[in-house]
Amino acid sequence: MAGIDFSKVQGLEPVPPDTYTASTIKAEAGTSKAGNEKIDLQWKVEGGKYDGRIIFDTLTFTEKAMFRVKATLLALGFPKTFKGTVRPDDLVGKTAKITVDIQPGNGVDPETGEEYPARNRIKKIALLKG
Repeated sequence: MAGIDFSKVQGLEPVPPDTYTASTIKAEAGTSKAGNEKIDLQWKVEGGKYDGRIIFDTLTFTEKAMFRVKATLLALGFPKTFKGTVRPDDLVGKTAKITVDIQPGNGVDPETGEEYPARNRIKKIALLKG
């Protein structure tokens, strides 16, 4: 059986607020709690002290949130004149600059009774220049 040393396991603390180069490594279509179409994204930080850390994001396809969907797609290289359907596979393997902050935990986990921990939130996604 494999030995485990919890003192060597990386925690789930958020990365510090900053701008990072990151690539999308996973995109999964789903439905939000409100019944709206969404795509959950996983971004992997590339380089620096936080290389390999994962930051989660969600694109929700509602009229109110479309400005954010548009900004994300443009940063991932979609043309400014894009019209059509976005598939999760279209988003995987793209690299951009992401600016993150830390969002405090909100509420209590009903299963454990513990407060939800703080987590990263992507404030801005920009086209990687170079």
